[in-house]
Amino acid sequence: MPESKHRKKKPKPEEETIYVNPLKKTWGKVVVIILVVAFVLGLVATTIVIMYQAAFS
Repeated sequence: MPESKHRKKKPKPEEETIYVNPLKKTWGKVVVIILVVAFVLGLVATTIVIMYQAAFS
């Protein structure tokens, strides 16, 4: 047994970052659907506003 009673911590091996495709998870699909719906509704609203301004200008 060593004479010193202090334990030395073992160096931890470096962990590699694992990238996961967010579309494989449910929350990722929900986020993508929300973004698509918001984009489409924004385009529709913009088109309506432009048509209204063109008709009454």
